Amino acid sequence: MAAPPLHHSLDQLLVLDAIERTGTFAGAAAELHRVPSAVSHAVKALEDQLGVPLFERLGNRTALTPAGRRLLEPARAVLAEARELERIARQLRDGWEPELQVVVDGVLPWGPIAAALRAFAQGAIPTRVRVDVEYQEGVPDRWLADDADLMLILDFDPEGDPLTCHPLAPLEMVLVAAPGHPLAARPGLRREDLHDAFELVVKDSSPRYGRSPKQPFMGSQHVVYLSDFHAKRLTALAGVGFGWLPLHLVADDLAQGRLVLLDVPGGQRWTYHPQLVHRADRPLGRAARHFVEALLAAAEGEGG
Repeated sequence: MAAPPLHHSLDQLLVLDAIERTGTFAGAAAELHRVPSAVSHAVKALEDQLGVPLFERLGNRTALTPAGRRLLEPARAVLAEARELERIARQLRDGWEPELQVVVDGVLPWGPIAAALRAFAQGAIPTRVRVDVEYQEGVPDRWLADDADLMLILDFDPEGDPLTCHPLAPLEMVLVAAPGHPLAARPGLRREDLHDAFELVVKDSSPRYGRSPKQPFMGSQHVVYLSDFHAKRLTALAGVGFGWLPLHLVADDLAQGRLVLLDVPGGQRWTYHPQLVHRADRPLGRAARHFVEALLAAAEGEGG
C-alpha cells in the first residue's frame, strides 16, 4: 500500500515556527528574508491542506489558534530532526565518518586511549566513538564480528590478512600475591606448589569459551574466573589467591608492599608486544586517522 501524501512541507513548518516566535507575519518574513506575501501564501497553503485555521489576529499581533498550538510542537520536532540530518550531511561532506568502533584488550594501559578520546572532545570531532573492551581472543572475535575499525590487541599474528599493525609499548605482566598469602613466604616455589592455591584468572571473553573456559596458565586445580583486571587486582589484594597482573596496574602496590612477586620456576615476569591493528585494504576515515595519530603520540609519550 502506498504511503499517504504529506500535507505539509518543511518550508511551511519553518514559516509556522517563525510567525509564532516573532508574533507577526512581517516579523517572520524579515527573519526568513522573504516578502510578507510569501509568508502569507505559505500559511494559507498549509491551512488549506490541513483544513483548519492556524492563526488569528489579535490587534497588531498574530496568535495561534488551538489547532495551530496543537501542530506547533510536532512541527518543531520535525524541524529539529531535519536540522540534525543537515548537520550529519555536512559532517559526511567534511569527511567525518558517522561512527568509529575500537576494540581494546582490557589489560592494556588506559592512558593512551583516554588521550585519544580527549583529543576528540577537545577538537569537537562529530564522529561517535564506541570503545568495546574484550579480553584475549575475545578481541579479534569482536573486531571481526562487528567489522570494527581499530583493534588494540596483545601478541598478534595477522596470518597473511591485509592488515596494518602499529607496534605499541611492551606490556609487562608480573605474577603476584598479597604478602600474607601462604605462597608469598615460600622461596623457590615449584609448579606443584601452586596446584592447591587459588589462581586468579581473567576469563577470555570470546564466545568460544563461554561454557568451557581455557585452562589456567599456571595449572592450578582451583581457579577463580574474573571479568576484568581491576577485579583481579582487588581479589589479589584481599589475599584470595595469586595471578598475573599488568605491571602498570600494580606498580604502586608492589612499591608499597601491598603485593609481592612470587618466586616461581620460569620467572615471575612475562612480556607481551601489543599492536594497534586496522585493515590495510580499507582506507581509514578522517576520524579513525585522527584517533590513531592521537593514540600513538600518547603511547610514545608514555613510553618515553
